[in-house]
Amino acid sequence: MIQFIKEHWVQYLIGATVAVLLGLGLSFFLGSIWSTPESIRAERVEAEQQKGEELDEIDFETRSASRD
Repeated sequence: MIQFIKEHWVQYLIGATVAVLLGLGLSFFLGSIWSTPESIRAERVEAEQQKGEELDEIDFETRSASRD
């Protein structure tokens, strides 16, 4: 078995290279098709920032109330 692999290592290398390239190409293709649209991502980022600001306000109010 080892002798067979040693004789055909070039074919194994080519096969592995083709498999990696096909995998990367397919993942890029599917990622571009099924990724979240830019408008939805922008909405989510804005909502997350607003939520963070609200939590900062609550934290500030809690800290100032505990100091009094």
